[in-house]
Amino acid sequence: MNYLDKNKKYWNIGYNAFNVDHSVFRFYGRILKPEFGMGGNHEKLLDFGCGQGAGVNFFAMQGFHARGVDMSNTDIAIAKMRYPYLAQNFSVCDPDPKNNDYYGFSDDVSVVTAIQSLYYLSDTDFQTCIEKLYNSMKPSGIFFATMMGECSKEYFDNSVEFKDGLRSVKFQNNRLNVDEYYMSFIKNEEHLKQKFSMFKPVHVGYYSAKFRNDEGDGFHYSFCGVK
Repeated sequence: MNYLDKNKKYWNIGYNAFNVDHSVFRFYGRILKPEFGMGGNHEKLLDFGCGQGAGVNFFAMQGFHARGVDMSNTDIAIAKMRYPYLAQNFSVCDPDPKNNDYYGFSDDVSVVTAIQSLYYLSDTDFQTCIEKLYNSMKPSGIFFATMMGECSKEYFDNSVEFKDGLRSVKFQNNRLNVDEYYMSFIKNEEHLKQKFSMFKPVHVGYYSAKFRNDEGDGFHYSFCGVK
C-alpha cells in the first residue's frame, strides 16, 4: 500500500462539515469579490478537495458555476445527498494525479480553490496536480490555496520524515485517531511562493486557531495568485 492509498483510506472515514469554513467566505469577502469583482456571472469555479460540499454550495449561492472534486467516496456521497440540486457537480477524483486528465472542468476555469487539500501530495505528485489545475484555468484566473505550516504542532511534532517532501503522521486523542498518513509542511512564506511559482502572487497570509489544550493551533498559510 503506497502513501496515496493510506491517505485515501483515512479520508474515506469522512470529514463531517455542515458549514463552510472561515477561509472560504473570507477569501470571497476579502479578496475574490472586492478585488476581482467575481461572482454572479456563472464563472467556472473548482473546489479541489471539496469534502462534503459546503464550499461548492456557498460559491453556487454567490452565482458561480461551482464544481467540487475529492478523493473521499464517503464525502462525495454525502455532498450529493446534502445538496441534491448540485449533485451532478460533485465527483470523486483518483488520489494519483497522473490518473486524472483534469479536475472538474477541462478548461476556462476562472477560480480554483484548494483549501487544506494539496498538502496530502508528495512534491512530485503535487507538481503534476498543480500543472493540471493550471492548464484548466483561463488566463488571469484566480488560484487560492491553504497549506499546513510547520507551526501546526499537533501534526508536525507527531510526524517523521518520509520521502519526496512528505512526513508520516501518527497521533491520537479522544477526537482524532491518525493512524499513519502522509503530509507535506510549509516552512515559511518563501517556501509557499516556491510551491506555487506557476502563479503570480497577489496575497500571502495565514490563519490559526486553538480550541483544545491537547491540540496545536492548526496553523495554515494562505496563498492567492493569478495565472
